Amino acid sequence: MRIADNIIKQHIQNVFFIWGRGKTTIANALRDQYGCFVYSVDDSRARHRKDADPLYQPTMCRNYVQEYGVSDFWQLPPEVIEDRETKWLIEFTPMAILDLILLAPQHEIILCEGDIDDGMVLPIASRIVYLANRGTKFDWFNRPDHSDALDCIKNRLDLTQAEKDELIRNAYNSVGHDERRPLPDWGTRPNIKNIIWDDNTSIEQTAQEVAQFFGL
Repeated sequence: MRIADNIIKQHIQNVFFIWGRGKTTIANALRDQYGCFVYSVDDSRARHRKDADPLYQPTMCRNYVQEYGVSDFWQLPPEVIEDRETKWLIEFTPMAILDLILLAPQHEIILCEGDIDDGMVLPIASRIVYLANRGTKFDWFNRPDHSDALDCIKNRLDLTQAEKDELIRNAYNSVGHDERRPLPDWGTRPNIKNIIWDDNTSIEQTAQEVAQFFGL
């Protein structure tokens, strides 16, 4: 069964999406100022991993560390990590959309922040903001919910310091340092706004620009 996009869009008109780098920071700032409900994609991944079925969500059910014979996720080649994330999002996104359909009647405004399959969301979203963080100080791992990844590596007793450093380099190569790549071409659509921020832009400035576009 496939539910038509226009039907889903009607049910999540009050759900606005924040993508790119710095999405959690901006979503939380808007929550604190406007009382929006924040749906964190990252926070729901583990919960929906338990719902996954190898027949329908094979990537979500795979144990890549075991398959590749490595002792840490970040030992996987960057291209494998990227491919795994792409396929994971394709399988996971319908689960997140179902969450949003159920949550939409319970809240005035919902901010959905996190990586999600854009191909599925573009036809059903009323408004999307894409944040391109050009700041030199931006660090994907410098967040409470991401720092554990590096802490696990740093605290391992079975690795030398050189091996730990190599794992950390691979982690950064897999995630990427910044958003120097061109902005998405779908940002020209009227319901989508690309916002660039850097070291000279405050969180408050960016949050207000997002709030204005969302009509908060």
